[in-house]
Amino acid sequence: MNITTKIIITDTNIITDLNNAKILEYFAALDNVFISDLIKHDEINSNTGDLNVISKFKIINATSEELLEINSIRKIRPKLSIYDSLNYIIARDNNGILATGDNELKNFSENHGVEVIRTLKIIELMLDGKIISYKTAIKACKLLKNCATTRIPIHDIDNLIEKIEKDSVPV
Repeated sequence: MNITTKIIITDTNIITDLNNAKILEYFAALDNVFISDLIKHDEINSNTGDLNVISKFKIINATSEELLEINSIRKIRPKLSIYDSLNYIIARDNNGILATGDNELKNFSENHGVEVIRTLKIIELMLDGKIISYKTAIKACKLLKNCATTRIPIHDIDNLIEKIEKDSVPV
């Protein structure tokens, strides 16, 4: 998969992780990454990340039909928030990829045919796409590893660091 070929709808978990990893600016600069209008206005604040960088995200407006469908989704999966449900719907309706760190949303989305990527995959894809360097990718992983608020398992971060270091060594 190429990170620049398909629309990506992102949630606040991803934004916060990438902000903590000091690579949010690279992600926000991609032409195909969007945040929903509802999430931008209701969930984004200074705790989410650098508001100047977040303001660079492209906005995708939810249609009235999508907003009405939120309650139907929540009846099926009550643990999903309004915002999670909307992210799923927008990604589905735009044949997009959903970028989320939320397990409930990930499982629901994948079970309903929506591709999901997470923070470490985004780092890997940005590295593969030469959007960030090996050095930046490793630094980002180490920042996440030392971040008290990330929900990413340490062993997953260590595995990606090891993979990046191995791939960065010329053979």
